[in-house]
Amino acid sequence: MMNTRLMATLLLFKAWLTDPNSRLRDERGSVSTEQAVVTSAIVLLAVIVVAAITAYAQGKLALLG
Repeated sequence: MMNTRLMATLLLFKAWLTDPNSRLRDERGSVSTEQAVVTSAIVLLAVIVVAAITAYAQGKLALLG
């Protein structure tokens, strides 16, 4: 009886270890994705700032001439 329980436990443990669905979630690439999102946000912010400065400068130039 004891040997049967031990074998059943070991077989279940082996099945759990070899099951690809039981592995921890693979998060490779998440840092790259996060860096891409942050970089995109910074570029968008820079474009907005440049557009605002350009609009301001063109408004001031329109008053001069």
